[in-house]
Amino acid sequence: MGAAISSTLSLGLTYCACTSASSICNACLGQTSANTTGRRRSVLLLVLSVLLALTFQYSLAPAILGDKNSWWNIVRKTPGVGKYVFKSWTNGCEGYLTENPEAAEEDAIEGDATNTLLSGPYGQCAGNAGVYRPTFFSFLFFVFAAVASYLRPALNREVWPAKYAVYLLLVVGSVFMGNHPWFLGIYLHLSRLGAMVFIVVQQIILIDLAYNWNDAWVGECHVVVLNTYAIFELFLVLFILWVTLLNKIESHDHISILMGGM
Repeated sequence: MGAAISSTLSLGLTYCACTSASSICNACLGQTSANTTGRRRSVLLLVLSVLLALTFQYSLAPAILGDKNSWWNIVRKTPGVGKYVFKSWTNGCEGYLTENPEAAEEDAIEGDATNTLLSGPYGQCAGNAGVYRPTFFSFLFFVFAAVASYLRPALNREVWPAKYAVYLLLVVGSVFMGNHPWFLGIYLHLSRLGAMVFIVVQQIILIDLAYNWNDAWVGECHVVVLNTYAIFELFLVLFILWVTLLNKIESHDHISILMGGM
């Protein structure tokens, strides 16, 4: 009887929590009026992917490799999970390992990894693989979002809570995916190609921006020169009047000399 009551309360609290979270997400991200777009939500998801990538690289990867002071100890002790995740994150990084792979795996599972294992090339390889996980799925998200928005533009501002939920579920699932072939294989080379194209396009945009600024500044330069000349003429006239009034110059020769400077 007690177990049934506890289970019912747990289900009820879970339902209330999920309903509340859904309501909050719909209130913050679910506006679908004609005047709204998905730009801010897209930027927010991009920022979220960057934060997840940093977390995976500097927190989760060292934890999986056997950092004894990490929060991963609870998951590491789960039968089968620690070894499976360790193999998934180190798949393709064996070439950077200087010690026995079996011994390194046992140390990681026991939480006794050495500093060389965590901070060396082997640990950097696993950390890089952690970065590729959330960024890979953000890349897929924006590709599918672009195609869907092209086919139906209204989708760019609709169902964003569901989009965030799907993205986060994929990122969580990526923890249990192996590095090969998607992360250290296909996506690594694809991201290098995309980075090269981005740098070239970025340079073109910066050059075009510099030309536009130059044209705008040259156009304003003539106005500034005319205003400066007018201010100088006014200052010179005021100076002549000041000299004339204070020194009571009666001779027009002095004034003529000053006027000649104009």
